[in-house]
Amino acid sequence: MKEDLTAEYVRRFTVPVYDVGPDNRMKLGAVLRHVHETSEQHVDLLHIGYEELREQAGIVFFLVCNRLKIRRLPCHREKIEVRTHPRGRGGVRFYRDFKFYDESGTLLIDAMQVTVLADAETHRVRKPQAFVDLGVFRDEPVDPEEKMVRVAVPEGLQPVGERPVYRSDLDSNGHMNNAVYADIVADFLPEQNGEAVRGLQIDYLRETPPGENLRLTARHGEGETLMRGENSGGVSFEARVLF
Repeated sequence: MKEDLTAEYVRRFTVPVYDVGPDNRMKLGAVLRHVHETSEQHVDLLHIGYEELREQAGIVFFLVCNRLKIRRLPCHREKIEVRTHPRGRGGVRFYRDFKFYDESGTLLIDAMQVTVLADAETHRVRKPQAFVDLGVFRDEPVDPEEKMVRVAVPEGLQPVGERPVYRSDLDSNGHMNNAVYADIVADFLPEQNGEAVRGLQIDYLRETPPGENLRLTARHGEGETLMRGENSGGVSFEARVLF
């Protein structure tokens, strides 16, 4: 029987020293970089990677949300297996999960990524049918329990600082890479007094190009932090961190 390459892709790696922080645990931004790389390897295998899709169909996928449910962050030198699966579509949103396991098969991190289809030149959102018609994945509805809603970040958050956009933050689109936002969130969290992060959701609302300054506001409450980043065009991202 021919293997269904669309249903699941498995990637294995050993946690490198540059992915961990002072606690010897993988940093939040590093987790999202491994999510990104695993996704890239899978779509490249299916010949729908960023460059191919842009050149052949004039469309690209834009990330609108990352969510992490964390049981434990991996340690330096730990051997990790990531399994990713397309999880269907809800409206214009495409869902894909990423499950991180240790050597014993214990689930460490359950990640969900949400993307939308966009015109490669104008960056305007396209109807999903432009991708569905390529016939790569079955067009199935996402499980209602997996549907994600935008983080409810209220007005009146307190200023916590500013973060310039550096050249090293940029990806091939010329905008800040999605994983860098997680680095920024982590940098502006309060001292956690030993509390482990058990969840993160970042909603990407507006691209942040080079030369911009992100103005960061936050509210630190019992068991969670809410954060918003704004650039000259408006709200760039909103995030929720659970402890």
